[in-house]
Amino acid sequence: MMDRESSYALPTQCYGDPSEVVERKQLKELGCLACVKHTHLVGKILCTDPRKVSNKDVPRIGSKCKYFELKG
Repeated sequence: MMDRESSYALPTQCYGDPSEVVERKQLKELGCLACVKHTHLVGKILCTDPRKVSNKDVPRIGSKCKYFELKG
């Protein structure tokens, strides 16, 4: 029986509609840059949503943030 390390199977998130897979990958790469609530200040990306009291994980959290709003 094959173990997981020697398997050539793709991760589960890579199966499904190809356009959704690509869109999910692009959103992950953009992170907080894809949100309308981000701003640049002194070379850093900050979240400007008043409900977000900490900028922890910004700009990496992106679409997983509960205040994320995709640019239109």
